[in-house]
Amino acid sequence: MNTLNPGPIPAQPPVHWSPQFKATGLTFTGTNSNYPTYGSAYVKQGYLITFWIQINLSTVTNFGTGQLQVDLPYPPHAGTMQHFNGWVWYNPVGSPNPDLDNHIILNVDHQPGSQTLDLHWLAGDTPTPKPVREYILTGASPYTLTTASKIYINGTYFTDRL
Repeated sequence: MNTLNPGPIPAQPPVHWSPQFKATGLTFTGTNSNYPTYGSAYVKQGYLITFWIQINLSTVTNFGTGQLQVDLPYPPHAGTMQHFNGWVWYNPVGSPNPDLDNHIILNVDHQPGSQTLDLHWLAGDTPTPKPVREYILTGASPYTLTTASKIYINGTYFTDRL
C-alpha cells in the first residue's frame, strides 16, 4: 500500500442527531422525536464533516425576539469562519405552489472558535446597483414564522477532531 495514496476511504453512514436550536425568548414543547431539529444528519469522514439540518417549527410556542441559531455537530477548524447555504419555507400552507414563493434564502455563518451557527437572511440593499446584504433572521423578520414553517441548512467543513 502506498502511504501517499492509501486507497479509497470506506463510506460512512449518516449519523442522525438533534442539534441545539436557540434564540432569545425562543420556547418550544418538542423533545426527542418532536424536537425541532430531529431528523438532522451528518457524515464525518476523517476531518471532513458534511451536514444537513432540518428545523421543524411545529412545536414552537414563542419565537422570541433574538437571532435564530443552531449548533454544528463538531467544532469547526480553529480560527475559521464559514458561510453555509440555507432557506426557510416560511408559509408552506399559504401557497398552492410552494416552489414559486414563500421562501427566504439564508446565509448561515459562525464566529471563529464557535460551533453555533447564526442565521441571516439575504436581501438587496437600497443603492444602485443593489448589493446583497445579510440581515439577522428572527421569528418575526423578515416575515413572521409560524408553526408550519421549516428551516433547512446544509454544508461541508473541516474540524480538528478525528
